[in-house]
Amino acid sequence: MKGQQRFIIGLVLALILIIFALLNGQGVSVNFFGIQLEWPLIVIIAVSVLIGAVVTWLISTSAVANAKKQIRELQQRITELTKANKAEKSAPKPVQAPKEEPVDSTKK
Repeated sequence: MKGQQRFIIGLVLALILIIFALLNGQGVSVNFFGIQLEWPLIVIIAVSVLIGAVVTWLISTSAVANAKKQIRELQQRITELTKANKAEKSAPKPVQAPKEEPVDSTKK
C-alpha cells in the first residue's frame, strides 16, 4: 500500500515536471565562476534539485550512520549489564556470622 502511494505521488510529480518543462523551454543565461552558459530553464532547475537531493542524502546518511553506531553501542551495554545482573542474582549470597559477645577471660 505504501509503495503504491509513493508510485502515484511520484507519477503526479513527474507529470507536473513534464508540463512545467514544456511551458518553460526558453533558454536562460547562467554565469558560473566566470563562465556564461545558455541552458533551458528546466535543466537549470533539474540540476539544482539534483544537487540539493545529493547534499541532503549525504547529510542524512551521516546522521543515520551515527545513530546506528550509538544504537549498537547501547545494545552492547545492555547485553553487558544483563549478563552482570544475571551473574549477581545467581551468585550465592554471603552468610553473615552471628555476632558473638566478647569472651571475658577474667570470669570463671
